[in-house]
Amino acid sequence: MAAYAATAGPTAMLALPFSVYLPPYIAEGGVIPVALVGLLFSLTTIWDGVVDPLIGTMVDRVRTGLGAHRRWMLIALAPLGLLLLALVMVGDRLSFAALFLMMVLFYSSFSLYEVAQLSWGSALVRTPADSALLYGMRDWFAKIALILAFAAPAAAQLLMPSISLQGRIIAYASLFLLLAPVALYAIARVPRRRVVAEAGIGWRREIRASFGFPPLMLLFGVQFLNSFAFGSLTSLFVFFADAVLGLDAQSAVLLFASFVGGALASPVWTFLARRFGKPPMMIGMALLISTLLVATLGQTPRGLAQATLFSLTLGTGFVGLLFIHSMLADLIPRDAERCGRSRAAFLFALLNLMQKFGVAAAIAVSYAMLDLVGFDPRDGAVAARALHLLFALQPTASWAAMVVLLLLMRRDFARDHPLAIAAARK
Repeated sequence: MAAYAATAGPTAMLALPFSVYLPPYIAEGGVIPVALVGLLFSLTTIWDGVVDPLIGTMVDRVRTGLGAHRRWMLIALAPLGLLLLALVMVGDRLSFAALFLMMVLFYSSFSLYEVAQLSWGSALVRTPADSALLYGMRDWFAKIALILAFAAPAAAQLLMPSISLQGRIIAYASLFLLLAPVALYAIARVPRRRVVAEAGIGWRREIRASFGFPPLMLLFGVQFLNSFAFGSLTSLFVFFADAVLGLDAQSAVLLFASFVGGALASPVWTFLARRFGKPPMMIGMALLISTLLVATLGQTPRGLAQATLFSLTLGTGFVGLLFIHSMLADLIPRDAERCGRSRAAFLFALLNLMQKFGVAAAIAVSYAMLDLVGFDPRDGAVAARALHLLFALQPTASWAAMVVLLLLMRRDFARDHPLAIAAARK
């Protein structure tokens, strides 16, 4: 369990922090206009939509000598590290075409490693309780990696107040030198599992098989809505901290506190999910965060102490992804029975794709709504109330729709509950 969790380190630290730090770093160089920086990241998201299913199919179908997942992770790790080094050293001085090509290769390596790692987990588990624990451990380690990733630039700036943005990014990227060897050691410690890589079925049958499995399609909808809610919060958080809380200078601290809250709560949610099932716990998390957000409309946190406590509590609900991953791991054996073979990597690739589309849609909708209500980042107080309503209600509405889908799925997962399994065995 611990070894598998440790293999998630390289991609965990390169996910959210990379998208936070890289765009302003590239824009600061001045080689690419600010408007084209947004286009650059939009194009790479579209590229993910094309390449992720292809990567999943490749991991599922191509036979390998070192194992069905291990070899792909090792192949992806070297270019991931080299491209990260190139991006943080010269990324702000490259042309649009050169930077786009480099980022396409970077995100392709990232997807190859992550899809292989996630699908490896589904081959390791045997029961729903195992999947909750395995992916719970993975999420916990990922939260710790995120805390380190956000803490490194802050520590560098504290020790060297005049450090440049590039220096802070280098401090963050240097964590890869720590987590990559740990991942290499952990990959060797995770036991092998036999996965039969067959010629498989064509794309038409692949898509038809997915659409013909309602629990799978509902789970993809849950992933999209959860990612949309999370993307809404993260895209508006800095504006919320400035215009509503009046703590613009401490926004990084508050964001950091939310990940600390997630790391503290992850083992607790994992234990509860093993005992009571995953859909009820996801519904509980959605209700917890939504209640907290709506409550701020009546009583806004005042001062840094209350705002930090609010962020910590908010972060305790940011662990829904571990349940979505483990829920897919529970569905994969049933999908394999229907299709005649395991499509684990392909399905995890589609799940990741739903996450990326959800975040991208949230950013697009959030900024469109900000423009609609007349919010000006240079004078946030003018439309602070409208921003506050958007910050609280947009993710709440998304989670409400997600709860409906989870209720529809509950019957499918009821038979996988530990108590139901025990009764069936009896």
